[in-house]
Amino acid sequence: MEERICNCNIPRNLQQDMMYAKIREYIEALDPEQCVSDPVYEQRLNLCSTCDALVGGLTCSYCGCFVLARAKKNSQSCPKPGGGLWGKEKPDVDEDL
Repeated sequence: MEERICNCNIPRNLQQDMMYAKIREYIEALDPEQCVSDPVYEQRLNLCSTCDALVGGLTCSYCGCFVLARAKKNSQSCPKPGGGLWGKEKPDVDEDL
């Protein structure tokens, strides 16, 4: 039997596509002042991708958040016990300096 994200009659692959679309809409609606820069966002996602707590490439098992959304917000930190993975990102560097 096909594993589903929820118990509705929508096939799993379509459920996942809809979830990604909703997360993308959420991120796009954030005030830019609430967001980390794109390089920091990528670094955070790369760190999350190495974590054993990442479930299905989408959810953090420590907090239940969608990592794509949590990693974009500058007010959030990695919830991993013991200090988390974030904060080890390289600061933004202005290439014109």
